Amino acid sequence: MDTEHECTDDLVELGRIGEPYGLKGWVNVLPSSEEPDVLLKSKQWWVSRLPASEGAAVRRTAQPKFEDLVFEPFRVLQSKPHSSRIVAHLEGIEQPELAAQFKGRRVYVSRARFPAPAEGEYYWVDLVGCQVSNLEGKVLGAVTQVVDHGAHPILSVKGEAEQDMLIPFVAAYIVNVDTQAKQIQADWQEDY
Repeated sequence: MDTEHECTDDLVELGRIGEPYGLKGWVNVLPSSEEPDVLLKSKQWWVSRLPASEGAAVRRTAQPKFEDLVFEPFRVLQSKPHSSRIVAHLEGIEQPELAAQFKGRRVYVSRARFPAPAEGEYYWVDLVGCQVSNLEGKVLGAVTQVVDHGAHPILSVKGEAEQDMLIPFVAAYIVNVDTQAKQIQADWQEDY
């Protein structure tokens, strides 16, 4: 298998496939982000599926675990925005009946294929796992997720406390971000 088709360990979920689009096998994708630039510009998507199961079908009620998924590479022949979605033509999918079989599958792109962010901008996926410390050097915890609350993103930080700390990801509170070292320094206290 050549490196272009080898599954990497840095896949990032960027959308979910919906109903087919048109009569030529295009897929309709609901992006996970309001800014789907990476999804639009990427020429290779990895589409998830559950592994083939032996015996009777098992009804799944919960989202499968990432490590249980199988990823298939697809070359993106064309993609374009369409309302709040993206429509795309994937190599090998030429009929709407075939495109319908992909409904519900998740679309991933290798993190290595993301363009470099502008100065002072960060991909949320790079913030998850960062250790957050305050100005006194006290470790507050690690970022478990980044949530968009409209006005600005909020870091959900899991520390020793039972509840996650919610820290606004704005210049007033975030002093320094080093995604390479996985460190964030914040003007924040444990009891806020």
